[in-house]
Amino acid sequence: MDDLQHIGYSREVIEFVAVAKEFCSYLEGSHEEEPSELLSKLQKFIPLIYLKGSLLPSCESDNLGMIEEVVTEEDYNALLATLSRILGEHDEYLEVFDDNMQYSEAPVVNSISEKLCDIYQDLKNFISAYRSGMIDVIEEALWQLNNSFELYWGKACASVLRAIHLAIYKVVDTDDSM
Repeated sequence: MDDLQHIGYSREVIEFVAVAKEFCSYLEGSHEEEPSELLSKLQKFIPLIYLKGSLLPSCESDNLGMIEEVVTEEDYNALLATLSRILGEHDEYLEVFDDNMQYSEAPVVNSISEKLCDIYQDLKNFISAYRSGMIDVIEEALWQLNNSFELYWGKACASVLRAIHLAIYKVVDTDDSM
């Protein structure tokens, strides 16, 4: 098969790569954003990422372990600190659809910044693997991305969008009362 005919070069994957790259670049450069601006951008990015992720073609891989994780713990923690600082009081939210709710009598509190960093990590690692241009690596990265979408970052998108929506309209209400 011609490499350019590979599933990794399908329209759906290329569109996902473009959106994921834009999202990751935005988060990496967000250190000077105002909370309302960050939340407004995320309100648009998160549904688009979810949509593009849901349209990715399925892919099998026999090359487990070929993907290098480029997002280090230091990178993750630095981005988390930046987003937490920007979001401030809007960062935490109650999660009602968390699997741990059934084992807890106390509410489960999540963080917008932590969910964003988790999504960022999966997307950034995929983009890095995709840039290699090696079919086996792209195939493995696509398989991992699809698997992670189903198990985690797809749910994280859905969860954090609700929190972002509530924070935006709380911010708007606060701004209007001044």
